[in-house]
Amino acid sequence: MTRRYQAAPLILFFGFIAVFLTLELDTWASAAIAGEPGTVQEDAIQARKVAKKPRIDGILEEEPWQGPAIKKDFITYDPLFGEKLPQETEAWLAYDSKYLYFAFRCHDTEPEKIQTAITRRDNVLYDDWVSVSIDTAGTGQTAYVLYVNPHGIQADALVSSAASGEDIAPDFVWESAGRLTGKGYDVEIALPLKSISFKSGREVKMGVMFRRRINRLGFIGAWPAIGAGHSILDSQTRVVFQELNKQVRLEVLPSLTAVDNRERISPDRWGETDKSSGFGVGLKYGLTSSITADITINPDFSQVESDAFQVEVNQRYPLFYSEKRPFFMEGADIFKFYTLPAGFFSTPVHTRNILDPAWGAKVTGSLDKFSFGLLSAGDDWPGQSWDDGVNPNGGKQALFGVARGKYSLGKDSYVGFIYSGREFAGQYNRVAGADFGYWLGKNQRLNASFLHSFSAAADGNQSAAKKSSNANLEYAFNTKPFGLTAVFEHIGTQFQMDTAYIQRLGINNAILDLACNFYPDAQKTPWLKMVIPSTTFRYTHDLFSGKDDLYFGGYLYFVTTSEGLLILNYNYNREYWQGEEFNLQEFRLNFGLRLSKWFKIGGGYSYGDRIYYPAIPAFKGRGNYLVLYTTLQPNRKINQYFFFTYADLTRAGQKIYDINLLYSRTTYQFNKYFFLRAVVQYNSYLKRVLTDFLGSFTLIPGTVLHIGYGGLYEQRDWLDNQWLYRQGDMLDIKRSFFAKISYLWRF
Repeated sequence: MTRRYQAAPLILFFGFIAVFLTLELDTWASAAIAGEPGTVQEDAIQARKVAKKPRIDGILEEEPWQGPAIKKDFITYDPLFGEKLPQETEAWLAYDSKYLYFAFRCHDTEPEKIQTAITRRDNVLYDDWVSVSIDTAGTGQTAYVLYVNPHGIQADALVSSAASGEDIAPDFVWESAGRLTGKGYDVEIALPLKSISFKSGREVKMGVMFRRRINRLGFIGAWPAIGAGHSILDSQTRVVFQELNKQVRLEVLPSLTAVDNRERISPDRWGETDKSSGFGVGLKYGLTSSITADITINPDFSQVESDAFQVEVNQRYPLFYSEKRPFFMEGADIFKFYTLPAGFFSTPVHTRNILDPAWGAKVTGSLDKFSFGLLSAGDDWPGQSWDDGVNPNGGKQALFGVARGKYSLGKDSYVGFIYSGREFAGQYNRVAGADFGYWLGKNQRLNASFLHSFSAAADGNQSAAKKSSNANLEYAFNTKPFGLTAVFEHIGTQFQMDTAYIQRLGINNAILDLACNFYPDAQKTPWLKMVIPSTTFRYTHDLFSGKDDLYFGGYLYFVTTSEGLLILNYNYNREYWQGEEFNLQEFRLNFGLRLSKWFKIGGGYSYGDRIYYPAIPAFKGRGNYLVLYTTLQPNRKINQYFFFTYADLTRAGQKIYDINLLYSRTTYQFNKYFFLRAVVQYNSYLKRVLTDFLGSFTLIPGTVLHIGYGGLYEQRDWLDNQWLYRQGDMLDIKRSFFAKISYLWRF
């Protein structure tokens, strides 16, 4: 009985796959013939070669932009699929021996409502914007995405077939300009061939897509059109460039950093100033037009802003912090490996596990349909000296290595492999596996992966070595009115991956999501665009205890104009913790709305049952969780962002804890290159205030000057020559000054 019960989610999962495979067999053939949205367009565009580089100033008067536009009718995909974008958009492309060029003319019947700001790089995604996506290998696996707002401010990203969403961390060197015209706005882009990887030759084929966001309407449109459940990678048009030759790519990036830290050791005494400085250099060389090597010695892995406070109290799983260090961010898409985004193992390559890197090296690139990446780094952290006692492995480095490869099967389909390892003082962890993603026709997709780990301690006892596995399987069916996702995840009891972020071991996890999309009559309710009822069922079997967790969630989404969103949610969760069963219910509400051109508000509230994990034995209480945020843009240079979180837990009328977190970020952008920023964070539970002040100048990515000051204030008292935390007065505990300067030389 027990085995049949545990297998039920798998039977249900494969049953759904079988039913929908049968229903869609006829659709596959018709989609292939009709070339519907969501498939790469086979009618290639012949790119226009120009003799002279146009001036990138946002004025579309030069010869490349005088011919007919490639396309004027963009088709919406967010939040609605298949409608004509309300405002006309024209797009052009051209090239020469050194650059790819793109231009947009965005018509607008209400130009005074265009949302745009003079802001820092990568901060334009809530403005009006245009973007061009370029799959330089033409394989449907990876694409560069370049965003520009009406003032010419840039954002860029990478999108990969093995990961959901876009990664906005990488920065590339390219040129852009924008100009408001009174009838809309114009944008120009120049992308150096030195900034991208591509296969040179007499006839080079790439995939290209153009998009536009109209902020006040909340619409994003694209050409070619993106079908329901599809992405940029399998919806691009093919562009042919004649005689696109390799560019010699050599970059040298020297950097100099200086840090000055002080810490209070008693109420009336500061410790000695800890001063340090470092000189590092990075070297990037294009081995071919599509393969690049990166080597960095004594690198600068500094961050220019502290991680935002999160609720650390009563957390079952460790908190996740995003990677912010430049060397690891660049080319991160290559190392994306498929696991379940909503599962317990979301990130197989989480480079923040490399805590104190001393050096790093990478080789990334592609050979026809095969793309690959090799990453290695030395981590000084485990060999550092200890405050108490002697580190027996002092001075030793942990060596990290990751190898990733993918072979394109076309149209965002692929098969790949990965190897990940960490070696330190005789200990090792080695993981190998494979993944694939495949479109089963127009509306269905299958993703799967398998990993196996080998780990041993420093004593060399191979008989005690741990071996275990991880497996992931996902089936997705999406149309405009209906969506279904069914997934299965297995993580073995002894599975270990030192490069990964893993929340839980020893589970079998099955999830089923169902959603229906309703589109109200635009004549009767023009402000209401979509209504989406959906449900989620999750079954988790714990391999250690034999217990079964169950989760059911019912959701109702309302999508409106002005970036409006309202989500109503009820959750039931049966969860086992420390051998005890807890039955939990929760109600949630989330919302977001742009109230005016310069003011946006959003947040969420939940109330329901919570487990208090730190207690022995654990117990159930009831709690509130509130999140509110506001964004104010009173003019095109000032931006004020507030984020507030409140959480509490009560049992039998007794308050167990309550927490207030406040985050404030004020930015003044003098121009596209230079800004001043002040960040203040407050944590009421830890009685702590963190401040960050930064002046930043960025000419191009790599050529930067940062000067910053940070302070930490904590409530402390002094008794018997030691600190008592969360008592007494708020004291200035730490002060930190840092400066960084680097200059990118491109040859």
